[in-house]
Amino acid sequence: MKLSNIQLFWMIAIMELGMTLVMTTTVSLQAAKQDAWISVFFAGCIALLIAFVATRLTLLFPDQTLVQFSEAILGKWIGKIIVLIYLVQWYTIVPIVLRQFSDVIEMLLLQRTPSLAIILLMILLMSYVTFTGKIEGIGRCSEILGPMIFLMVFIVLFTNIENINVKNMLPLYVDNGMKNIMQGALAPASYLGHAVEIVMLTPFLTRPRQAAVYVVWGVVVPVVIVIVSTLMIIITIGTDLSVHMWYPFIELTREIKLGFIENWDAFAVVIWITSVFVKLSIYLFITTYGTAQFLKVENWRNMVWIIAPIILLFTFVPKNVTESTNNYLNNYWVPFVLPVNMIGIPLLLLVIGKMRQRKARANS
Repeated sequence: MKLSNIQLFWMIAIMELGMTLVMTTTVSLQAAKQDAWISVFFAGCIALLIAFVATRLTLLFPDQTLVQFSEAILGKWIGKIIVLIYLVQWYTIVPIVLRQFSDVIEMLLLQRTPSLAIILLMILLMSYVTFTGKIEGIGRCSEILGPMIFLMVFIVLFTNIENINVKNMLPLYVDNGMKNIMQGALAPASYLGHAVEIVMLTPFLTRPRQAAVYVVWGVVVPVVIVIVSTLMIIITIGTDLSVHMWYPFIELTREIKLGFIENWDAFAVVIWITSVFVKLSIYLFITTYGTAQFLKVENWRNMVWIIAPIILLFTFVPKNVTESTNNYLNNYWVPFVLPVNMIGIPLLLLVIGKMRQRKARANS
């Protein structure tokens, strides 16, 4: 199982772009209104910090995953506790994303289709690519789907140029202040921080020591696109309307008017389905592989068919879209995963790991 660095770039970029565009824009708009694009800028700075710490950490143990080097750095039992914290994250994010995925698809495309059918189809698809193609197959899918996703986002943005009203972005900063702007940065920062998953992917890279630049670009490019997209939502739809929308970027596709061509929201559907598919496949691989290493299971692929039904059951724990999105985001993902899983623990492992390596060199 080997990944090229360009495949890693597309995997990180897709994980960060699609869902950030669709799921976090409203949160930023509600907090910072016309300054939401500034919030995304600061979110991007936080995401770059996460990418820097995670890539520096992986350079200490380029042939090991988080499950392995956490025990090497902190000892067996503390290392296992660290892994358990991440397993909770992985086992909860996949069902939440699946539920969000089905809600959007029902709203846009399949209003009369049961959620179970939509979710089951996606689980089968991501289980198949994870079991048969492994991480290499996911990387190849990302390499093919990534340019298509980016192209469609560019088309949506470009075709909305004629709807621009620059006055919608004024006044800058005065109405909101730094507190609201930073509050609006937290949700997108948590969605743009998926570069931390490099701690589970480095052993599969053909050139792990050159991966950092690809990870950084995998963060920078989506951040720039999300900033431009947020700004476009503000100056086309306006904050009076967009703050009350569940999915402003999808509404942006409905603003497109090019002669007799209609139903541009199909672009949003393709962007959503493909980006969610890649993200879920990556997380399913990380979850199954990490669980297998944690439990000392030799054939990790067999875990796919055990974990997939568990994920299916967890998907229906939230009663509605509010629980699956707002409650999870505000009560777990932003206040815990962002500061602890994405920043705190990797930084702790990096500092202690470097200290241990220096001590080992001094003793030798």
